Amino acid sequence: MELNFTYNQKSFYIRSAIESDAPLLLYWWNDGEIMAHAGFPLGLQITIDKVKESIAKNDENRQLLIIYIEDIPIGEINYTNNDGVYSFGIKICNKTYQNNGYGTEILKHLFEYLFNVKNAKKITCDTNLKNIRAQYIYENKLHMKRVKTSYKSWTNQIGELCSATFFEISKEDYSKYNSSNYL
Repeated sequence: MELNFTYNQKSFYIRSAIESDAPLLLYWWNDGEIMAHAGFPLGLQITIDKVKESIAKNDENRQLLIIYIEDIPIGEINYTNNDGVYSFGIKICNKTYQNNGYGTEILKHLFEYLFNVKNAKKITCDTNLKNIRAQYIYENKLHMKRVKTSYKSWTNQIGELCSATFFEISKEDYSKYNSSNYL
């Protein structure tokens, strides 16, 4: 998969991860500061071989993608397809590129791709209930609906009880936002 677009005079490029991306992903995934929101404040603590295994699973229904801005890798997206329902996760891992609106713009283009190229019926995601910024973006920028919140439903790797909230947008709801309004 490949996506190219320009936003705020910067060139974006998103592509499927390949084996040579494994060291970068290993660095990001083992960084507790990057992974804390996902329940891994100590990082994933995985090996390069496990990262390569994850990359090798890329296929039509599962993608691990690397995000670039101006040829600089800044983060990753993953998505899975289960009978037309696509679930995604995103991390802007390079702190220089966080809190600039890039994640929102990237997700708008991902949604456009999933609905119009992959013919998704629905797109879903979940986030830690403490991640207020992500929730704001999902509801107010991406027009997703909050469908459920599970309180104290999982334990992170240091034993803290955590809550998650779940979002979705159907193809029908997405189509209410034409490209000029949505993108």
